Amino acid sequence: MTDAATQSATVIDARFRGIPPGVVLSGGSVRSKNWSPARGDMPLPILTLDKSALLANTKRFLDYADDAGVLLAPHAKTPMMPAFARSLVEQGAWGATVANIQQLYTLLDAGLTRLIYASPPGGATGAAHLVKTIKQFPQAEILVFLDSVEAVKALHAAMAESDDVKIRGLVELGFGRTGARKLETAIGIRDAMLSTNGKIALAGVATYEAAAVQGTDYRPAFDELFQRVEDTFLAVRDAAGKETSLTITAGGSMYFDEVVARLAPFAGEHGASLVLRSGAIFFSDDGLYKRALESVARRSASSQVAASIRPVLSLWAEVISRPEPDLAICGFGMRDAPNDQGLPVIRRAFRNGGQLDIGGGAAPVVEKLNDQHAFVRQSERLRVGDIVELGISHPCTAFQRWNLVYGLDDEGIVDEILATHFG
Repeated sequence: MTDAATQSATVIDARFRGIPPGVVLSGGSVRSKNWSPARGDMPLPILTLDKSALLANTKRFLDYADDAGVLLAPHAKTPMMPAFARSLVEQGAWGATVANIQQLYTLLDAGLTRLIYASPPGGATGAAHLVKTIKQFPQAEILVFLDSVEAVKALHAAMAESDDVKIRGLVELGFGRTGARKLETAIGIRDAMLSTNGKIALAGVATYEAAAVQGTDYRPAFDELFQRVEDTFLAVRDAAGKETSLTITAGGSMYFDEVVARLAPFAGEHGASLVLRSGAIFFSDDGLYKRALESVARRSASSQVAASIRPVLSLWAEVISRPEPDLAICGFGMRDAPNDQGLPVIRRAFRNGGQLDIGGGAAPVVEKLNDQHAFVRQSERLRVGDIVELGISHPCTAFQRWNLVYGLDDEGIVDEILATHFG
């Protein structure tokens, strides 16, 4: 998964979190340092990635997709690590997914050639930048979400002077976010693409099911959404012809099992490819996705893969103050840890490199975050200088806070530095 630029050309020093003052290295030279977060060898906080867990998660989900007869284009927005996106394709993924121009350019520049642009591009401004980006990579195959006639017209107008640019359009259906709400609207989008005389080719249909979830009883909304997907697909198939290769794409990391159960048989019956865009599942977490995967394991035939996925990311921080008997302050905050889907949870604690017993009874709990401080209650067993390892909730908003993530080997030693590319 190594990013060549990070490993050789980039100079990494104490301007980056985790690098001790006076140390200057490239990513490839970190192995020789034998740094352990648990021992306090690095200034904290840092974000680490369990490489063995990521490898195991990747194999399990790729195997699951293969067994289910579906393709994968994992959403790259979670880690924004082009090297990881490339590695997934090398291991069998169909492609990758992006959500904006910066992500699209970054992955194209990294050598990926099949991408889903999972957002309507907008009007004249967004369409112009999309076409300019694609024009620089003529060998790439780009499938674009389109949920309005206006978006199709704007994109077609932006392509007017670019005869070498071809785009494959996906009619997007939706609830709660983007996506056409009615079959009549979807047919209008289809017809607008047909009027471009092949410049925007009909490629299939797209949706994102999690946006339709309101409360616990989501199945009625899913039934309506998936029916709309099926009806629109049949309308697209009628216009495109039976010989045209078409795609149905859906599926985040929380309800991929529902997508497979409903849309995989339909896709197979009608000669289409079903492409899942699940991306966060490869990293999981100790909150949002842990709960989601537990739900998958309880409700569906996908229980085996859901139960086997492990959290990959850890946040490491030091106890820097004990101002009250039941309050410890740790040296991390909202700038370091996601908090949009729940606060970090303390997994383990270390003192002088040895693990502390914090299990049983009332374990330490992160109560709230400031910019640079975390408030920990039930902290009687913690002292100033102890190091805590925390699990996070929501890997997407964890990664975006870090330019560098430290890869750990099986002994908990940093052996790789991984760059993110959020722009």
